[in-house]
Amino acid sequence: MNDAPDPFAHIGAMPGHLLRRCQQIAVSIFLRDCGAHDLTPLQFAVLAALVGSPPLDHIRLAGIAALDRTTVGLLARKLEERGLVTRRVSESDRRSKLVAITDAGRELVGNALPAVEAAQDRMLAPLTPAERATLLALLTKMADANNDQSRAPLRGL
Repeated sequence: MNDAPDPFAHIGAMPGHLLRRCQQIAVSIFLRDCGAHDLTPLQFAVLAALVGSPPLDHIRLAGIAALDRTTVGLLARKLEERGLVTRRVSESDRRSKLVAITDAGRELVGNALPAVEAAQDRMLAPLTPAERATLLALLTKMADANNDQSRAPLRGL
């Protein structure tokens, strides 16, 4: 008889496992609610970061959206193909590309925002208003306190 502890016995209570499950659910809800806009959560994050900002290089955009530079490059290329952003070589650093949102991109963000907000509400639907506030406060605290542990930390302008 093997008396070794079962490593999977308590996985359901592990915060990393629960966060991963919630992320899967959040993406599924987002894609379902925002399907008419043909946007992924990461595409929306990049477009939302560009609304109201000057053109940004990939590194700054990655920091604002808390994504890695390679992912931002791929997202920017795909969004450019759709006419939602433009990319041009920076005059101050020829190695860098600046990304700017187009009028079509701004319009898409505006049109998609009600669906994005509805998706967020649906994710939080099982919780009471007080629980929602507590969860968001705790997630913010956790993300902020562990930001330097991320492979793609959040950085402001």
